[in-house]
Amino acid sequence: MVAISLGLVFLFILVSGGLRSIEVGCQNTQKIYVQNVWLCAVFSYAVALAGFLIFLAVSRVVAPSAWPSLDDVRNMPWWAPFGGLIGGVAVVGMITVAKYVGVATFNAVVIVSEMLVALVMDDLGLMGFATRELTAPRVVGAVLITVAVYLMASDSAKQETTPLTTAAVEGTVR
Repeated sequence: MVAISLGLVFLFILVSGGLRSIEVGCQNTQKIYVQNVWLCAVFSYAVALAGFLIFLAVSRVVAPSAWPSLDDVRNMPWWAPFGGLIGGVAVVGMITVAKYVGVATFNAVVIVSEMLVALVMDDLGLMGFATRELTAPRVVGAVLITVAVYLMASDSAKQETTPLTTAAVEGTVR
């Protein structure tokens, strides 16, 4: 049973990761039409808020759970609610620079930066995570992934890109 559960966890992670590439495409297309990075971020988070409010309402009906008490919220570390703002910075980065390097290279570089920070967080047991020691296999894995990203980025830099316009984007939809 544990293997099936772990398999489902990894499937969820794979689907979530794939959706990040689609997110890059959505953000890039939105920027072409809206032409303002900050407004794109506001639109994105407004849609996300609406979606999560719907999910919250449905979850309250399907599987009711307790709400946090005021003490629970008061005792939460001051930095905990900033995850959304930090995610917003990532979205602004995505909107701003992904078009210059392409989706694959952008996501690959993001993965390297996420992985390096995560290795430090795991090793130190930061932000509520259990300590997972920085071992040789983890370092070798990080180095191999970094080399792979370097190869992708250097190949991406060699390829010419043409800026997209709204007409070009509309042409891809039809």
